[in-house]
Amino acid sequence: METAALAILIIFSIIGFAAIFFTTFGTLIIMIGALLYGFMTDFSVITFKILIILSVLYLIGEGIEYLAVIFGAKRLGASNAAVVGAITGGILGAVLGAAFFGVGLIVGAFLGIFIGAFLVELVLKRDLVKSLKAGAGSVLGRVGSVLIKVMIAVAMFVILSINIVKSGG
Repeated sequence: METAALAILIIFSIIGFAAIFFTTFGTLIIMIGALLYGFMTDFSVITFKILIILSVLYLIGEGIEYLAVIFGAKRLGASNAAVVGAITGGILGAVLGAAFFGVGLIVGAFLGIFIGAFLVELVLKRDLVKSLKAGAGSVLGRVGSVLIKVMIAVAMFVILSINIVKSGG
């Protein structure tokens, strides 16, 4: 059972890590893999304490994801409405991009973030330069959030690996 649990954890971890770049809940997928591993091994290796730590890391990553987009947009002068446009555009772009066999997910999300902030700012301020800056800042914020979530995913891998190796699994 432990071999199957480890295989599931590895598969979920790889998929979760890749999902970070596709603007989905990659750290959540890693978390679910750890939960399944814990369940399949009677929580003897991955304990509830470890699952709580992983959950906190997951929640931090999700919070930072949105805050980074907001910070990036605001840093380059975007209005609050443009920030909402960026987040909404990112979600819509990802959904529409997914329609192209998932390949357009990344491009769709980044374009959606840019276009959402850009269009809202353009409609409100009627200033092309400020609108371009709002869109660019939003995208830069998203890039920063991906980097942070990659670091969180690596921390999750390290925590999981240390506990599995310590247990002899």
